[in-house]
Amino acid sequence: MELPPISQLPWAVGHDRFLAAAGAVTGEGACCLFVIDESIPATARSGYAALVIAYARANEPVTILEGGAAALLIREGGVASGQVAARRLLQQMSRLGLQDTLRAGVAPLGGGVDAALARARELAVGASAGEVAVSA
Repeated sequence: MELPPISQLPWAVGHDRFLAAAGAVTGEGACCLFVIDESIPATARSGYAALVIAYARANEPVTILEGGAAALLIREGGVASGQVAARRLLQQMSRLGLQDTLRAGVAPLGGGVDAALARARELAVGASAGEVAVSA
């Protein structure tokens, strides 16, 4: 199976490595998922994902999902830390004038990684442009 070019961005971790890293979290972890607005062409989405990777901290692995969405792993501090990280990234994007083309969702890892990714995506899709939606 050939991977799409967006999944081959430097510094992005593969989905399997992301799942393994998230599974190894012993405390309160969270997943931040950044969804790119549908108005952005697929050819430009790798640039957005690269910016999420660039603005993430060294201990925050990022994997690229379908549609160019970027998932960021928060290993400590749960949803509160995830919300801070997501806002930090959106603030950096606002310096480039791109905040209105991204939205983020943050969900806890407590129910499992796949459930956290699905919930974070659901929250991100429902969020307003440039905003962070957090799991209650």
